[in-house]
Amino acid sequence: MKVAIIPGLTDLKIIISPVKKVTRKGQPHIVMPWMWAPWPEAQKKGVIEIRVKGNTLRGLLLDLAKQYKEAKVDFEPINPKMEDLDFDYDIFMNGQNYVGLPDGLDTAMEAGDEVLIKMNWRWDG
Repeated sequence: MKVAIIPGLTDLKIIISPVKKVTRKGQPHIVMPWMWAPWPEAQKKGVIEIRVKGNTLRGLLLDLAKQYKEAKVDFEPINPKMEDLDFDYDIFMNGQNYVGLPDGLDTAMEAGDEVLIKMNWRWDG
């Protein structure tokens, strides 16, 4: 599935199978450098356009985690022991928190859906 990712300061905005060109217009330009690590060539454009495996929120999160891990970045929204969302992250689909979706993380994604991954920073050293 094709996705467009717009990194922000503490979040990743993801458009599923975008039907029109995705730009950073109106988005903050302060982005944590690690967000580009798997796709450094996308930094100049400001938008990451990639293909991900799976068609559910869980599939998207697991595939992104794999790509970040290959770039040696600690990004693991799905806690492998609980097989549920780690408390360091919040996930919204089309503005709704994933816990309010009937199928939760197993909710199917369709063209035009917007997923927001918010990183809840912890400063616990």
